[in-house]
Amino acid sequence: MTNSEYFLVEHQLGINVEPLTENETIPDDVRFEAELPAPFRMASDLASIDSHSLQPLKLNNETTQALWGYLQAQNLKINTLLTYVLSQQDDSRFHFQSSAFSAGICLFNPKDKIFTLEQQVRLKIFVPEESAAIYCYAHVSAINSDSIELSYQQIREEDRELLIRTTLHIQSKQLKLRALQREQR
Repeated sequence: MTNSEYFLVEHQLGINVEPLTENETIPDDVRFEAELPAPFRMASDLASIDSHSLQPLKLNNETTQALWGYLQAQNLKINTLLTYVLSQQDDSRFHFQSSAFSAGICLFNPKDKIFTLEQQVRLKIFVPEESAAIYCYAHVSAINSDSIELSYQQIREEDRELLIRTTLHIQSKQLKLRALQREQR
């Protein structure tokens, strides 16, 4: 899929946008996997486990409902700890807020920082809703008056899938909120 084929959702996420130096280039797959920081790898792996392992449980009696509650509590503890670990990876020198994102691009307001078209960057995307974070590389694909568009260039497929799930979850929440607001009018 091309970047424009992914669903774009307006939502603020904490991101780090670190311009690459003149000597740096976007790494190939092998170098990228080798440099991927452990907290990002762990977060991605745990998000994948979460999305697949709890679904098969059948909640048809008191025992399985109690087990489900216990597993959810344990999952919340792990996610809280993981969110803290990931927050330590957020570098204030490169911190911004996204205005929108998809599995192909991320938009943000550069404040007073200057970026140039086609500039390559190291990108960290923090997704607290999923207790996850994504480490990838991107380039500046568009510069508008109020935002910069980053197109992902080197990203793990499992992280792209996480972004797809995240956009769907956020869109679902936004639609429910809009429906509730319409009902209250």
